[in-house]
Amino acid sequence: MTTSLPVKVFATSGSNGLATRICESLQFRLPSGIQPGGRLTLAQHEVTTFSNENSVVQVENVRDHFVVVIHTQVPPVSEGLIELLNLLDAIKNAKSETILLVFPYMPYSRSDQKNRPRISAMGVLLPRILTASPLGGRGGVENILLLDAHDPHLKHYFDPAADEVTAIYLLVDFLQREVFSVRPKENSVVVFSDAGAVKRYATIPHILSLPEAYIAKERPDDKESPTLKRVVGKVRDRDCMLFDDEILSGGTILGDAELLLSEGARSVIALVVHPILADKNLVSTNELIQKLERSPIEQFVVTDSVPISHKLGNAKKFTVISVAGLLAEAIKRAILGQSLTELYKPEAVPFYRI
Repeated sequence: MTTSLPVKVFATSGSNGLATRICESLQFRLPSGIQPGGRLTLAQHEVTTFSNENSVVQVENVRDHFVVVIHTQVPPVSEGLIELLNLLDAIKNAKSETILLVFPYMPYSRSDQKNRPRISAMGVLLPRILTASPLGGRGGVENILLLDAHDPHLKHYFDPAADEVTAIYLLVDFLQREVFSVRPKENSVVVFSDAGAVKRYATIPHILSLPEAYIAKERPDDKESPTLKRVVGKVRDRDCMLFDDEILSGGTILGDAELLLSEGARSVIALVVHPILADKNLVSTNELIQKLERSPIEQFVVTDSVPISHKLGNAKKFTVISVAGLLAEAIKRAILGQSLTELYKPEAVPFYRI
């Protein structure tokens, strides 16, 4: 897919901050000739909600445009999905040429298994809805980009299959530049949160030239916090670089850290792509942040795939790395018909690091 069409970028409510940063990065990545007015800015749409709580979306002119829509998970999640469907329908009705839908964090991505009798699987249904008629087909949502989907199989639920990029090399890059520049790397070990992460992120220990370990665990039914089992690998007297794709309520990663420390680990740094940071059992997000701040984890390194800065306040342990440059580079490549495979090479990080 390559284009000389003018490009416009839309974002659903709550995704505006990240989308604006992506636009700023795209300004110097795309030819000025396909940026309306010579400078790409976030396109506008209006959401009107009626007395019966039904809503309608109106967009600016997108006829014969290459349109990018950015939607990440923010509360209220289900209302956001209705806005997304409305927005996509409005863009298609306005005769756009192509739509690229970008999910920095796809809602319901964890709900892709029928692991109990008679339950829904929205993680499978949503891709079908997005790629089905009338939203699918020529000029519809046949182009999907995911950032570190919770399950690698998620991209195959779309028809055609979605593309995926990873922010994991940004986290590795941070370790190399900011952590191992001030502490001996040879005392460290890469730890994966479970056996699945070992397969997904198998290149990390090789890139860092470090040994690896993982936490064998099981998650009964749909419980958010799994039953921890044991550490596989040597962590005693080592600094643990603990990788995971997501922090939700913090229960899992705190349990992981406590287990590692009980096995003699010297310290734990958590490196996580998606900082959801929500716990229905706590009074406020601030209470959750304070719980994480008081934890034995030395540092949390996360991305801005979902809005997070408003949650952190004066938190001292959190470092946020932006994925705007990575997503801008991926979007540029999709627009210009260039390979996304290059972004899976660790040496490509300087091209999109912000």
